[in-house]
Amino acid sequence: MGAREDGLRVMAERWAEIVLERWIRRINEMEVIDTGELLQSLQAHVSVDANGSPEKITFFYTWYGIFPDMGVGRGVHLGEQSDTRSKKPWYSSVFIGQVNKLGRLMAERYGYDAANIPLQAFENISSVEIK
Repeated sequence: MGAREDGLRVMAERWAEIVLERWIRRINEMEVIDTGELLQSLQAHVSVDANGSPEKITFFYTWYGIFPDMGVGRGVHLGEQSDTRSKKPWYSSVFIGQVNKLGRLMAERYGYDAANIPLQAFENISSVEIK
């Protein structure tokens, strides 16, 4: 593994840790907490290729965790309005901002080609582990 690949891997791992830290902060600030299961389920994994370059960053959280972000759940479906349920954007606001930040960091540190990595991998960057 070269210094560039090692640097990219470390950057991806640290970035994933920052995303988790920011999600935890937002969950607490927005009082998304119900049983604590969402907080306990938050995890990240950086997959690397044979050269040690990051290929995919996967985030895991309990399946219902995205519902408060969208303002749905417990009888309120996506697209419906509710006076009792408001959006608590713990996930989306943090994630979009951090994906953009990762692209800028990679561009600054490793050149133009690296700036495209988060964009190319955006569809694979987040997944939900259903328990």
